[in-house]
Amino acid sequence: MNDNIKKSINSIFSDDSFNKLLLNSISLLKLTRRRKWGLCLFWVLLLVVYMSVFINHIDAIKSTKDIIGNVQSILISLFAIVITGYAIFQALTNGKTLIAMLKTNAENMSKFQEYNYFFFSISVLYLFIIILNFVMSIFLNNIPDNWSLSFLDKKINDIFYSVLMSLYIVFILNALIEMKSFIYNLYQLFSTHAVASAIQQIEKEKAPK
Repeated sequence: MNDNIKKSINSIFSDDSFNKLLLNSISLLKLTRRRKWGLCLFWVLLLVVYMSVFINHIDAIKSTKDIIGNVQSILISLFAIVITGYAIFQALTNGKTLIAMLKTNAENMSKFQEYNYFFFSISVLYLFIIILNFVMSIFLNNIPDNWSLSFLDKKINDIFYSVLMSLYIVFILNALIEMKSFIYNLYQLFSTHAVASAIQQIEKEKAPK
């Protein structure tokens, strides 16, 4: 057996607990420097707009409910797409495709493990947001629309709300951007499968009859 394949198999079996698997997979969702700067700039812009425009013309609690409801609808649909993509990944990684992905190593990780980690991590990320939105909806649906922190004055409440909402929107935006990587990884998976199938077909044709 190829040494790279042995190494890849041992690496896969090293994830012997959910916490270890989660930590290893989430590490693939690291933000690039470009995205960090882009998200930071967008957050600052959104915060300024919230504090100077939105907060004076919206019902904060009702607006938050609407935003969470819309995000929840989108995320549930995307979560279904991600699970479908994960199922496609598991279905295609067999035979020559699996061998090719186990042989290919980058940064001490096979392509199979890299894709497996990514699909797992994005599934967990979307599931986390769906659960978070559910919990937030329960809270928001059980407080009055004019609720605020009574021990803070209106200006501080407005600032607090603007910061939290702008951070929430940026967090959701980043999760949505991950769909770009999801689509790219599916493309790479289909390409690998197609190449492996082509090589297998060529070997069959060359084999003596």
